[in-house]
Amino acid sequence: MNPMSFHLGLHGIKGSYPSISWRQTDVLEGIITISSKVIGNHMRLYIQIQVFPGVKVLLVTLLAFFFVISVPVTASEEKAGYFEVTSVPEGADVFIGSQYVGETPVLIPSRNQTGGTTIKVMMQDYETWQQSIAGTPMAGQVVPIKAVLVPQSPFGTLEVSSSPSGALVTIDNGMGQMTPWTYRDITAGTHLISLFLSGFEPYVVNLEVPPGQVTKLHAQMTVRSGAGSLQVSTIPGGASVYIDGVYSGTTNTAIGNIPPGKHRVLITKAGYEDYEEWVLVSIKQVTFIEKNLVPLSKSSDGALIIISDPPGASVFIDGQFRGTTETGRPLELTGIKPGTHTVYMSIRNYEDNTTTIDVHPGEIIPVSVRLNPSPMPQDCGKLILNTEPAGADIYIDSKFVGVTPATIDSVCSGKHTYRLVLEGYQDYSSDVELIPGQVLQVNTGMVSVVQTTGKSSLPAVPVLILTLIASVILYSHVRRR
Repeated sequence: MNPMSFHLGLHGIKGSYPSISWRQTDVLEGIITISSKVIGNHMRLYIQIQVFPGVKVLLVTLLAFFFVISVPVTASEEKAGYFEVTSVPEGADVFIGSQYVGETPVLIPSRNQTGGTTIKVMMQDYETWQQSIAGTPMAGQVVPIKAVLVPQSPFGTLEVSSSPSGALVTIDNGMGQMTPWTYRDITAGTHLISLFLSGFEPYVVNLEVPPGQVTKLHAQMTVRSGAGSLQVSTIPGGASVYIDGVYSGTTNTAIGNIPPGKHRVLITKAGYEDYEEWVLVSIKQVTFIEKNLVPLSKSSDGALIIISDPPGASVFIDGQFRGTTETGRPLELTGIKPGTHTVYMSIRNYEDNTTTIDVHPGEIIPVSVRLNPSPMPQDCGKLILNTEPAGADIYIDSKFVGVTPATIDSVCSGKHTYRLVLEGYQDYSSDVELIPGQVLQVNTGMVSVVQTTGKSSLPAVPVLILTLIASVILYSHVRRR
């Protein structure tokens, strides 16, 4: 059985023939229901007709017409005023203040409210429509109100910040950006937000981004406690190693101070395919990765080798942060899709630079940029610290700021003391002095505590014994004479 359902509206002047319009909405089973209002000499009739199979719609229409022209008009209806609320599309919920009064189209008796009337029209997947009306309709007056609903945007905005700033943030394990960062036109829904910063525990959270709204996330990064290390080797060497998206040195290398747990290790080298692996790092243990890199084929993606003068520039490819240039180590970016790309470089106290490049399959493109000094330099510089092995804790003026290799922004001009700490190695400290706008890179080879102890103490024992024996022999020889 497939009964029919109609919305039927009749509009006219009492004593004349009203106009009739209908639209079929769905297929239902039920009985006829009629809802009507007559205001003064005006009639407003909205009928929900549910017809069993075989019932003639024409008969229902004639009955409804007869009902309209014969309905009596009461004194209370003559004195009332009304709001006639319609919407595009129809079927929206209507509220007077916080009270639900029906679905559009709907006729609402007015109320004498000194503060006026606030009408809200709401519908799923549409923005809320709201209008405040001063005063109320006069007796017998019908005030038409039409709400044209705007479809709700399927996107939202996400503002991500961290303390300290400069953390790498990813959404759903995609490309990273550096905090603070604002994601615009992000698809509404639940997303996995991950933040990584050298020397700090990863910050991971599932976050709901509502459509058409701005969502803010501030991550308070926690200094990590307990650590293991990675020993990464590749053939050929000189490949860049990224741990959880953070650059951590070049192969072959040891990387210390890695928090225990699973970590994503990415190894890249221009001219070779990227290698990615999830590894489990345990406290006070060394995890080994040994990999033969596979050369790129002609049909593969391209690569960029980027150098900036001065070093320390942040590099963005098509608006995505991809890393920082350093002295003596070009920034190698692999997996660049064939086509036209925009390379953007930025560094404090220098003018930004934008370069457009064309990448072909399997092609390695060098990009060298000399940045122009800013006409209005700031009072701070930048300090780039590298150690061998990597993973040393960095303290500047006794404040922990990260783990090597690291680029420390906003180091104010003047003299500073930095200290490098890595378990199993001697602490290293030194003084540096920066001038406004300067980029200073310092590479330090850490000295193993075991090696130092072996050279200074162990050989001393046999030397002392030999000295005593020689003294005894010399003494005996003298006594004989």
